[in-house]
Amino acid sequence: MKEGSQGRIRGLENRVQEFIRSRCALPPGIMVVVAVSGGADSVCLLHVLHRLSGALQVKVHVAHLDHMLRGADSKEDSDFVIVQAEALGLPCTVESRDVMAHRASRRCSVEEAAREVRYSFLRSVAQKVGADVVMTGHTTDDAVETVMLHILRGSGVHGLRGLEPVADFPLQSREASGPPTLRVVRPLLTVSREEAREYCRDVNLGFRDDASNESVTYLRNRIRLELLPIMRQLNPRFDDALLRLAGSAVEDDNHLWGAALEAWERTVTLCPDCVRIDLAEFIESSPAVQSRLILNTLMHLSGGVRDVSYEHVTAVLSLVWKSPGKQVDLPHGIVWRRGERDLTAFFRSAEPSTCRIEAPSMPVPLVVPGQTVMPGWLVTASYVERMDDDKGEPYVAYLDLPRTGEELFVRRRKPGDRFLPLGMSGEKKVQDLMVDARIPAGLRDSIPIVCSRSQIIWVVGWHIDERVKVTADTREVLRLEFAPRSL
Repeated sequence: MKEGSQGRIRGLENRVQEFIRSRCALPPGIMVVVAVSGGADSVCLLHVLHRLSGALQVKVHVAHLDHMLRGADSKEDSDFVIVQAEALGLPCTVESRDVMAHRASRRCSVEEAAREVRYSFLRSVAQKVGADVVMTGHTTDDAVETVMLHILRGSGVHGLRGLEPVADFPLQSREASGPPTLRVVRPLLTVSREEAREYCRDVNLGFRDDASNESVTYLRNRIRLELLPIMRQLNPRFDDALLRLAGSAVEDDNHLWGAALEAWERTVTLCPDCVRIDLAEFIESSPAVQSRLILNTLMHLSGGVRDVSYEHVTAVLSLVWKSPGKQVDLPHGIVWRRGERDLTAFFRSAEPSTCRIEAPSMPVPLVVPGQTVMPGWLVTASYVERMDDDKGEPYVAYLDLPRTGEELFVRRRKPGDRFLPLGMSGEKKVQDLMVDARIPAGLRDSIPIVCSRSQIIWVVGWHIDERVKVTADTREVLRLEFAPRSL
């Protein structure tokens, strides 16, 4: 062993051990899946964890995926990882998955397709072996490249965070199988790529070099091979400066997310298959909080915000100033629609249940006061004191009780329906209201209409009738609330 190598080996292993103990707090006996590609970084991580497994009290399971992108080289990578695992006496799962087929179905880049397939594989391995943690061999160099990649793509503060030492596992949608608390841990984030290679040489470990890492076809490679060398010429400590920026971004982003989550509690309604954001509250929020409400909605629906760009967020924000009924499509099949008083996000393949369920064709009597259950809705009618602070909730109406009466019904629209929308001087057909509001034709029969025996009282979610509004002369106030419910 070369002079000084023993000190380097111990130093690197001590840094990894301290990193894991300070950042992860792994419980004794935990099973850890280690992603091993065969490159120097992952081989270094595997051997360090094996040597530290006793001190850390962890069990290690090796996972390797053949992406089927490099022909015979990919098969040789798999064979190499199997030999490494056998030499250490560790269990190993090796599989092959067709990245190019996934790319064709997803219509994304090769890099993105490979990432999605890889994390799907790792999730399945974790589920099979009962692991709550997946460890990857990302180094300091990877962290720097990731921040630069996000900057070039126009990232906001959130993207400047770069790689997190410990993070929720990517692509964990509500439909994803696997441990619900699965985390990804990156123990080598304080280790450079060259230090990992040096460790392998010091311990006499072989590793595989991926020739595709030298191709400037991929943006990350161009950053590593062309852009970063120039930045380091301008500032020899550029990596440290960029990582300090990332650290500051973490602090700022955490503060903004705290404010956004407070706004989430008072602004958002979670329905069975959609998310509704109160428009008035949304407009009152700061731009930073608004964008995070959008991102949090996407994470709630699809488990992540991968593929979501600044342009996508801006498109959703622009809906605020557009007419009701306008909508935009985002990645992962998610649609955002502007309502009269809310923004709604849902999957394109499944309209929100409260929009898909048709309102009753035959009038359903409302219990006044009291509660009425009907498909898609729970309707609550109550007498309240006069309300001077109507928050504009889309599914709540305050009405002049003497003008509405207590004998009320809910039904769907009928041909020829007319009423006097709040604030207007003349009657309007319900059909024309829906057309003007750009409500899709397939959704119009799903909108409940509250009626008395003589007139329409409220087109729910849109307008009450001018003649039943609360005025200064109102003596008794009726409050109606339609709450979405699952079937």
